[in-house]
Amino acid sequence: MRSFEETRIIHCSAANMFTVVMDIEAYPEFLPWVTGASILTRSNGDLTAELVADFAGSHHTFRTIDRFVVNKLVEIRLLDGPFRFLESIWTFDQLDDVSCKVHFSIEFEFRNMMLDLVASPIFATACKSMVQAFEKRARGVS
Repeated sequence: MRSFEETRIIHCSAANMFTVVMDIEAYPEFLPWVTGASILTRSNGDLTAELVADFAGSHHTFRTIDRFVVNKLVEIRLLDGPFRFLESIWTFDQLDDVSCKVHFSIEFEFRNMMLDLVASPIFATACKSMVQAFEKRARGVS
């Protein structure tokens, strides 16, 4: 199983970062490995999403259940797809009028050993730039 974790102080509000993380349908605009994204269902405090990821020219669809507390927390868990396991957590803590602390963690393992060999390094690299990509997007839309 692979994992990655990052905590950063970001110069935008927790509300802006939360909004960008929850704007799943916009992911293809700023996450180069995401070629499609849609929200399938939404209720109070959770949603299901479907993403299409490009791993070395091979497209894979996966669905997640995302539970959230507005402006504070997003927990993402795998429903189905090419992963054996996928869990991610975002937390947002407002520090002052212009900055927040963002924590992102992810653990994943692909279902197929061959896909794991090819896609894990690509996905791991994407995970390492995730917070920066969301920060850049949040600063652009705030």
